Amino acid sequence: MKRLLALFFVATSALHAVDLTLTSPLDYQVVQRSSPGRGLIRIAGEVSEDVPVDAAVQVRVMSDGLQLPWTQVNSVKGRKVIASYEAPAGGWLKMEVQVVHGGKQLALGSVAHVGIGEVFVIAGQSNSANHGQEKQTTKTRRVASFDGRAWRIADDPQPGASGGGGSLVPAFADAVVVKENVPVGIIACGIGATSVREWLPKGATFPNPPTLVSRVEQLPNGQWASKGAAYEAFIARMKSVGPQGFRAVLWHQGESDANQKDTTRTLSGKLYREYLEKIIRDSRRAIGWDAPWFVAQVSYHVPGDEGSDDIRAAQASLWKDGLAYEGPDSDALKGKLRERDGKGVHFSGEGLRVHGAKWAEKVLPWLAKQWTAPRQANDGTEWSDFAQLPECHSLGWVSANVQTKDTKSWNGVLDEAKWGTPDPQQVVSRNWDWKVSEAQWREAVKQKGEGRREEVRFDLWLPKDLQTARGIVVMSGHGSGEGLFKRADLRKLAQELGLALFKFTGNPMQRGFWPQSLLFEHLRQFGEKCGHPELQHVPLFLYGHSNGTGFSAIFTSYVPDRVWGWVSMRPGTTFQVYQPGAAQVPGLVIFGEDDHFLARPSKEENLAVVPALRKNHQALWNIAVEPKTGHGPGEKTWPLVFSFLRHTFTARVPTEADAKNGPVKLRPLTLESGHLGQNWQTKPGGYQKLPTAPFADFTGDKSTASWLLNANYAKDWQQFQSQGEIKK
Repeated sequence: MKRLLALFFVATSALHAVDLTLTSPLDYQVVQRSSPGRGLIRIAGEVSEDVPVDAAVQVRVMSDGLQLPWTQVNSVKGRKVIASYEAPAGGWLKMEVQVVHGGKQLALGSVAHVGIGEVFVIAGQSNSANHGQEKQTTKTRRVASFDGRAWRIADDPQPGASGGGGSLVPAFADAVVVKENVPVGIIACGIGATSVREWLPKGATFPNPPTLVSRVEQLPNGQWASKGAAYEAFIARMKSVGPQGFRAVLWHQGESDANQKDTTRTLSGKLYREYLEKIIRDSRRAIGWDAPWFVAQVSYHVPGDEGSDDIRAAQASLWKDGLAYEGPDSDALKGKLRERDGKGVHFSGEGLRVHGAKWAEKVLPWLAKQWTAPRQANDGTEWSDFAQLPECHSLGWVSANVQTKDTKSWNGVLDEAKWGTPDPQQVVSRNWDWKVSEAQWREAVKQKGEGRREEVRFDLWLPKDLQTARGIVVMSGHGSGEGLFKRADLRKLAQELGLALFKFTGNPMQRGFWPQSLLFEHLRQFGEKCGHPELQHVPLFLYGHSNGTGFSAIFTSYVPDRVWGWVSMRPGTTFQVYQPGAAQVPGLVIFGEDDHFLARPSKEENLAVVPALRKNHQALWNIAVEPKTGHGPGEKTWPLVFSFLRHTFTARVPTEADAKNGPVKLRPLTLESGHLGQNWQTKPGGYQKLPTAPFADFTGDKSTASWLLNANYAKDWQQFQSQGEIKK
């Protein structure tokens, strides 16, 4: 028996799994989306016992017709699981989180219902809460409410708000679900019979009390002050979903300030405006971001007391002054839309449904503009657009499904005895001199299918008062491109030269894409939106980081007549750079000396790719190596990029060119017109003062040296590699 018990305990111990308890996201939680098609889920949890320090956290989501692969998002910190995961908009999604080590699953946790959609905070008094005559239910079943602790399907009464009856929430939220096809989350905070005075921060004073005084107090000097309880609870609920964690506050309140039976409790419109403005401004500061507000027109009591012009004007003044957006006029909802056959202040069942629909009529058109409305930034204007594009547009898909795997016709640099033998995948990827036609691509798509769709975001920035764009700096948002687009110094340079800035981010495009017409079509669309039709014809300067070189180098090789210059920043696969079709377009390839990608298979082989193209195709290209840096550029890197941008623009784009008349004809350049610079050497490494000279005077190997546009750029290039920065 003892032997059997021992065997039993050994067996059960072997079957024991580490428990993973997730505290975020919660079941039925709706996460505010950050773009039409994406949202960031914050993940938090804890394992029940210690796991190896290098154990990884992986996440995936699934729903009907969708199961994404496991994605590694973090490692376990002690016993804590803390991570974030970008998921597609929609829901309900099932999310699984696993802890793995050595290819084995150590723990698994899951949440059955997670939504990526729209979240709204609803506050005010009874008609924002649960005081309607009939409880309502959500028809879509894709609406959830949060009371500060848990989420649940948003059937009335709404958790977190006062009352036990019906609300506007199901009708409003269902309308958003139907229009946007995403789940909706509601944070209901309304408190019946409250005056705006009761919602003020603690200590805020006012001369006369509201009708109910439990949330206010009289001071020794006769003034009244808010105790702050409603405000503090309101702030806590908004903070509970984090910065930008909801779309907007919907405010429906005013009845308890208008036309009170005891006229000493009535609030003037002037003070109503002052107090609500204080709540809006103070709450924005308290939560740390400028949350949008919608304010309804609310002052109705009963037939015969159907509104206060003074309070209505105060509410409308907030819209007119830009402090809030216009909510519905609920005072207009009368008769059978009110309880007790039109005799009451609260809404009937039909009234609740109409009230919710009226809110949707105000919010939905505004919501549709949030992704694409122009916004002011850096003394200019930004525009955005989004598209769901299939995987077949991506460079990786083209490589796998269209490109011929030719490992023998490579005419770059191969000295495997000296530099080491690449792995099989690198051998295949060496030949990036693709001869892929659009017809071949379309045939492959027809045969193999488009693949899964993902969101691509497009951003345009135009300098203030730009009359006609003379060019566009186009950036893949992969890696450093996202930050480069927002840099104030780049925007200042663009203002000076009359350039637009354009960026795209998303897997179907950001590492390179097919066909090239995809970019020009989006430039045409942006040109129509912003009143600059020339954008589809202006010359381009291209930037790609890491595998974004698959955009900057390869795109140039297909349309060299449209590109005045291009940059490859820390190429992830240097063989992507070997593009003979781009040889006559000035190119700059910048390496980080300590970048692990540069050492695969060796620094020497990667650094030899550009000199090989210089020798084989007389490419107008240069390379620069930044010592003591890795895969990402730093603050000292950008001046060289901007110097190259400026000098190539001046040399190639005619001053008199006008893209309104069609594509601009760029000035051609010759080898003999430039300077040459000795290439950086791996053996000494570090900072090196590399000799430069006019082409005719250069004494080194002219066929492989870096080609430098002119004397000024040659000076910047030399200083960058000798001192690590360009000093003005």
